[in-house]
Amino acid sequence: MAGSPDSLGPSYISAYSADVILSEIRPTKLKVEALHSINVFLDEFLFTMLKKSGSLRTDNLRASLLSLLPTTLGKEALLEAEVELRAYWDRTTAFDSSALEDDSTVFHLQWTFELLRLKCGAYSTLNECDEDTAAEKCTNDRISAAGGMPPKDALIVPAALYLTAILECVTGPVYIVLLSDWLLIRTELYASE
Repeated sequence: MAGSPDSLGPSYISAYSADVILSEIRPTKLKVEALHSINVFLDEFLFTMLKKSGSLRTDNLRASLLSLLPTTLGKEALLEAEVELRAYWDRTTAFDSSALEDDSTVFHLQWTFELLRLKCGAYSTLNECDEDTAAEKCTNDRISAAGGMPPKDALIVPAALYLTAILECVTGPVYIVLLSDWLLIRTELYASE
């Protein structure tokens, strides 16, 4: 899926994945507006996490998540993210110690958010798009042109995997609420007939 994230809007969940998940109980098709709302919610959650963390370091992201979502869901999302991160480090041949560097002095919220929006959308198992290296390069070029420093891959890749796992975990309860509301509306409609 090519194009700038601003023109397409956030895309963490595809229509196909949403329909498959919702249809586990009975065949259901999610309206485009509802899907867009879910993606916007996830986009805002990502932005808020990044703003609160002020860094791409996973320990800062962990603290951000737990302060935003200090519930069982937050702990489940954290567990999923930690498992994903461990799997990443296990399959990465060389551990890059720059992933542990403090990037808070060079962290630029808007640029980092734009880059992670692309990465998380591509890494999401609930989406059908691949990495858009041209869009990532364009974003990195814009960061450099503005006098900033693009985040190092050693920081951006683990952070993107970590955040994608969190976003996917948070999505589950959103679907439960959607299904509950849908079933309630259907029940009320049948009762009024």
